Amino acid sequence: MITDLQKFVSKNWYVLTFLIIITVAAVLRFHKFAEVPHGMTWDEAAIGYNGFAVATTRRDEWLTFLPLSFRSFGDYKAPFAIYLTGIFTLLFGLELWVVRLPFALSGVLAVVGSILLAKKILGKHPHAELGSLLLGFIVAVSPWHIHFTRTGFESGLALTMIIWALYLFISAWESSKWKIFMISGSVSLLVLSLYTYHSTKVSAPLLGLFLVWLYRKQIFSDIKITVIPTFVGVLGIIPLVIDLFFRNGLERAGVTIFAQGYSFLEASRLATLQFLAHLHPSFLLFGETTTLRHGDGIHGVLYPTTFILVFGCITWITWNLYKKHRLPKEIVTMSLIAGVLILLGILPAAIATEVPHSNRALTASVGFWMLSVVGILELLRWAEQHQEVRSLRDSRDRKSIYFQLIIGTYVLLHTLFAVKYVSHYFKGFAQDSADAFKDGYLAAFEYVIPYETGSNGTHEVQNIIFTSKYGQPYIYALFARKTNPIYFHGGSLIKYLFQDSFVEGDLHRDNTIIVTSPDDVMPFEKAEYVVSGSDGKPRFYIFDTTTVKW
Repeated sequence: MITDLQKFVSKNWYVLTFLIIITVAAVLRFHKFAEVPHGMTWDEAAIGYNGFAVATTRRDEWLTFLPLSFRSFGDYKAPFAIYLTGIFTLLFGLELWVVRLPFALSGVLAVVGSILLAKKILGKHPHAELGSLLLGFIVAVSPWHIHFTRTGFESGLALTMIIWALYLFISAWESSKWKIFMISGSVSLLVLSLYTYHSTKVSAPLLGLFLVWLYRKQIFSDIKITVIPTFVGVLGIIPLVIDLFFRNGLERAGVTIFAQGYSFLEASRLATLQFLAHLHPSFLLFGETTTLRHGDGIHGVLYPTTFILVFGCITWITWNLYKKHRLPKEIVTMSLIAGVLILLGILPAAIATEVPHSNRALTASVGFWMLSVVGILELLRWAEQHQEVRSLRDSRDRKSIYFQLIIGTYVLLHTLFAVKYVSHYFKGFAQDSADAFKDGYLAAFEYVIPYETGSNGTHEVQNIIFTSKYGQPYIYALFARKTNPIYFHGGSLIKYLFQDSFVEGDLHRDNTIIVTSPDDVMPFEKAEYVVSGSDGKPRFYIFDTTTVKW
């Protein structure tokens, strides 16, 4: 029995490991994903509500018919994530977990795509299968990727598209029958990423040009195969070009340093410094961030195991180039693609005004992960070239001890770092992020909504005055009420008033529900209900003026 099991595992080790990695990725993205982070950012609420609005009425919150750019909080959002979320709200309703569902699913798909991509790039490398599984494992437990695929961040969705676009493009040249379709699919995904997240409007076109240069021999040897993909790409970007130059697509450019009044030389110098800030250990290793929406503030975007391998790999490759040593073709290709992804991924973040910015720089993550895999594979190759190491074989002449030692040590250490991060994420970060994720908004609105009509054992009130202390309360009201946007503009929120601050005198209003923040000057002991955040601290105090005793 044991022998049969060993034979089965030995024969199917790749598939079994693949399934284990995907399972781990799914668990880390779906476990309590509607509870941690607890709360919902403005952007998540806007994505969810506008998706629901266009899915049910074909209009956004401003009654614009099927917009290409969604007006939201002073800027404009890319449309694809909103339309995709809208489909999910049609299927399952407008709930927090439904909004996060497509992003979590895309996170798992990114892990699958990473494994396939690495295997395709490594090709005939003796450790191609191992390298592909290692990349999948690294992505599955990556703090950078976990953080941006458990919540409604468009960057994670765009990253998945880029990974699969790379896989399809690289795979296409090995297929004679499906070549045109695969290249067209790759181009379509790159174009779709432009409609998903603003940063990819910088990185995706440049990545496409790089791929054309990388495969220029194959492309120009049979230019006919690029006609249809080119047509698909041009057709796909026409609406985007129209939106950029004739509508609101360039609104987001206002956050770049080039829109801040700097001279070209000053802006270039600042962009260089900001680019380097994304390579600094304080960001990569020690959790430097401008907001807990983009990280836990303790753990960096890379684990130490990845960080050491990346910079060791860069040093190793530089040394071999200096010595004019020939590296395996597959290693050169993966390193080149990784380097370009890092460069193009950080670029949108480097030219923006908020630094460091792990969200805008997310595309660079794939490059760092790839370089860490290259580092492991080159470490194995280095070990194989030394007679002292090669002689270390076990008695049954199976895998060498050095192989087991290198891979086993790496996987063990990386797993320990992952366990430490995940443990903090579901405990410390779950509490610390209450303010960053506007915790308590939905709970507060769910409590006061019945008072609009006197349902669920409540009495009907004349007004509901809600604090605007935490910003944009109206979008949470629309989300929690599942308000039709046409009814919204027709006066559905007529009983609501959003107010910056409160004093005790506000309690003298007749038949009114008042929702305040802890910063207001109020007799909190008279509150009807208290909404606390995941950190246990009060977020909202709810008063019913008809029951307040003086």
